[in-house]
Amino acid sequence: MFRSRHLAAVVFMLCFAAAAAPGSAVAEPSGNGCGAGFDLGALTFDEYLALPGSQAAIDLGLIDESSLLAGLAHFDHNGDKTVCVQDVPGWQISHKPFAIYMYNVVDNSASAG
Repeated sequence: MFRSRHLAAVVFMLCFAAAAAPGSAVAEPSGNGCGAGFDLGALTFDEYLALPGSQAAIDLGLIDESSLLAGLAHFDHNGDKTVCVQDVPGWQISHKPFAIYMYNVVDNSASAG
């Protein structure tokens, strides 16, 4: 029961963080289909799973791969299993409990259409 709450909280916070990030929807796209602020660029789902924050959350049992992939699929509107990823400064020192494990994600719109 305790693990289910943590899992639900991490998935919810991942979705909320991506939706609430200021300017992510209006930033000028770069060559990889990502807005200028998306410093990690376009990453496949497998590459996202290998990010330090993602791996730490998985290793600590806060979320499993399938739940994390389901959260990413929510943002992958064009279905190419690639999202734009931003490492948000300040989240690593945030007082929010799961912020250290999260990244801002949006669809890589260059492949859409």
